[in-house]
Amino acid sequence: MRHTPAPDPSTVLGPAGVLQSEPWHRFQAALGRATHLFSGPGWHALVVEETSRAGRLWYAPYGPVLSHPEALPDALTELRSAARAARIGWLRVEPQAAASSGEGFEDAVRRQNATAPVLAAALTAHGARPAPRDIQPAYTRWVDLTREPGGILGAMTGTNRNLWRRHRDKGITLESSTHPSGADAVIELLHRTAGRRGFTAHGSDYLRTAARVLRETGSCTAYTSSVDGTVVSALLTYDSPTTRVFAHSGMDAALRKLRPNQPLIAQALLDAAAQGQRMADLFGVASANDPGHPWTGFSAFKRSFGGADVALGGTWDLPVSAPRYAAYRVARRARDEVSTVRGRARGAADTARARLHPER
Repeated sequence: MRHTPAPDPSTVLGPAGVLQSEPWHRFQAALGRATHLFSGPGWHALVVEETSRAGRLWYAPYGPVLSHPEALPDALTELRSAARAARIGWLRVEPQAAASSGEGFEDAVRRQNATAPVLAAALTAHGARPAPRDIQPAYTRWVDLTREPGGILGAMTGTNRNLWRRHRDKGITLESSTHPSGADAVIELLHRTAGRRGFTAHGSDYLRTAARVLRETGSCTAYTSSVDGTVVSALLTYDSPTTRVFAHSGMDAALRKLRPNQPLIAQALLDAAAQGQRMADLFGVASANDPGHPWTGFSAFKRSFGGADVALGGTWDLPVSAPRYAAYRVARRARDEVSTVRGRARGAADTARARLHPER
């Protein structure tokens, strides 16, 4: 292992090839965030400095990237030492022993699913613990783009294939753009969707900066579905030479019956294959072993495009300063308890209003 070179993120398969890349480094810097690059035999890490009420932390999104799971202990030791010197409270990591672009899709899936529990055991042995919540998805769906177009379409459900083939008959126009202005349609529909479904979306400045900075290396593309000149669904992809990540999307709920998302995603998959990318990451599904997960519905939607489920290991915290990390966990637990109480109160109020004003 001592003679194993650090992995090149641009050659690895999966989302680490995007979130640990040099373009992502420039994007984070453009947001005004302090970033640091570290590497050693068999590992590489881009870390982003973040601030909480309990102090500063270093976060490695889908990192460190490892040539082999055996490189993780050395990576954690060196990162922890650097963090201690910088007076950082704790590390937040999502290590990936990612497959390289030379591996086939099935081998890459097997490798990913086999190494996730190995890395979890190594993290635990090193004193890490699962973070209060996963920052990046712990499970996702990968789609094989090394096939011919017919094979990519054939892996989808018949419904998705037909929606793509007949989208023009329904008056749907599909377009893509790498211009920063292309993000505007995504932003509008994403925020509408977030309000409807009750999740927190990235802010407009974040997404516009991503579109502006990542376009310089062809690493960001906006896709839109339009009807009569009006955008009805949109998505933003992040790209590495090997992988297309489906990062953000939104849809006009009033036109849901047209099902504009399916042909749009299918086209983005076909385009990625045409430009030589080897896989797509649909960016987050519920574990197949958790049927009660709130993501179950849209996870079934993502699985309808073919591919395979993969485990990415989740987000882990490694304390550097035990007192500061303990203070963070106490504050986090208190905040979560307040949020739970408020959520129950809102639910009770909604129920009471529904009883007073039932739908007619």
